[in-house]
Amino acid sequence: MTRFASALALAFLLALPSAVRAQETFLLKVATVAPEGSVWLKVMRQMAKDIEKESGGTIQFRFFAGGVLGDDKTVLEKMKYGQVQAAGLTGVGLGEVLPETRVMELPFHFRTYKQVDCVLNELQPDFEKKFMDAGYVMLGWSDQGFVYLMSRKEIRRAEDMSGTKPWVWDVDPLAKAIFQAFKLNGVPLALQDVFASLQSGLIDTVYISPVAGIALQWYTKVNTMVNLPITDGAGAILLSKSVWDKMSPAQQTLLKTKVGEYTRKLNVATRKLNDKSIDVLREKGLTIVTPDEAQVAAFRVKGKEAANLLVGKLFSKALLDRVQGLLDGKCK
Repeated sequence: MTRFASALALAFLLALPSAVRAQETFLLKVATVAPEGSVWLKVMRQMAKDIEKESGGTIQFRFFAGGVLGDDKTVLEKMKYGQVQAAGLTGVGLGEVLPETRVMELPFHFRTYKQVDCVLNELQPDFEKKFMDAGYVMLGWSDQGFVYLMSRKEIRRAEDMSGTKPWVWDVDPLAKAIFQAFKLNGVPLALQDVFASLQSGLIDTVYISPVAGIALQWYTKVNTMVNLPITDGAGAILLSKSVWDKMSPAQQTLLKTKVGEYTRKLNVATRKLNDKSIDVLREKGLTIVTPDEAQVAAFRVKGKEAANLLVGKLFSKALLDRVQGLLDGKCK
């Protein structure tokens, strides 16, 4: 090839859009507290294979499950320094970055998953913009399904909460507000200390999704479950914006589209498994207590008290009013 032809070929390649030129390869290290073998990891590994194939190997994943890299707060610190590029965070972790996302976990507010999806659909564009402003890209929303109270005590009425020794995640202001509404001082503990504390009697009441309660074996240390959702366990996959900005538009589109697709599949799978897990808990000997209509109303009053305690701390009164209005109207 002549010198002129070589120069012409180089100029042509430089003129091509980035999607056509050779793309940079990214290894995304993803941290999560979800345990190995969980439905979350199974679906995410399928997603990783799909994205790696469609990206021609330019986007790859390595998962760190079961909290081996620390809790949400620790993982967010690692993301700041580039040690981890992405994370599957719980609502607690999301709240560390954007406190107002905790409005998706208002206690005793959501009755159905349809309501959860409806409210999220209204709020997600604003969440995504604010996460971007904070230095993160929200790739997909991935909840844990409904969370329930489990206890050694039989809880049929709101008044039965009196005298319980509930666990609260030590970094979770929302959980603290819930038990404050019941005039209880929860015992603050890290997630990994809950099982031993149930075993020792330091605590006797926890809140968790049925599927997670089984995976973590917490169900073996309690006797009853209150069949009334406290909240929907929010979660999402965040990517460091510094990594996102280095990707080509084609890579960005592929990643956002596929993660969104698979997190929607994951939500369906998790919710179904969560519902089935209630039957599993019953088979394993737990008493499943369903409060009557009057008691459901009493629990909901406590939920509103807790939500009001969080105004100005996690979210504004305007946002709380908006969500409650959606639940009473468009998302009823």
